[in-house]
Amino acid sequence: MWVKFVYSEIIAPEKIVYSSFFSDEEANTVRSPFDANWPMETLNTISLTEDEGKTSLTMIVAPASPTKEEIKTFEDSKEMAQEGYAGTIFQLDEQYLKH
Repeated sequence: MWVKFVYSEIIAPEKIVYSSFFSDEEANTVRSPFDANWPMETLNTISLTEDEGKTSLTMIVAPASPTKEEIKTFEDSKEMAQEGYAGTIFQLDEQYLKH
């Protein structure tokens, strides 16, 4: 499974904004392999804030120009998506702690 990211804004060290698309190995946009009604594009905004030496990460993910079916699929999949993103962040945290 491939995913293509197109970055539209990076404000180091505060914010990253990018669009994500499922793709094939040649980077052609394709439908999601897990649900044909998943939005073709999602807009992702990551905000980082520091407070007393600790960094908080806030991530907002929203479908871009979705159909009604894509909105429903996206809304119905929020818990699955949150678990996926959280797992990724925890893996990054574990890698950081090892070094």
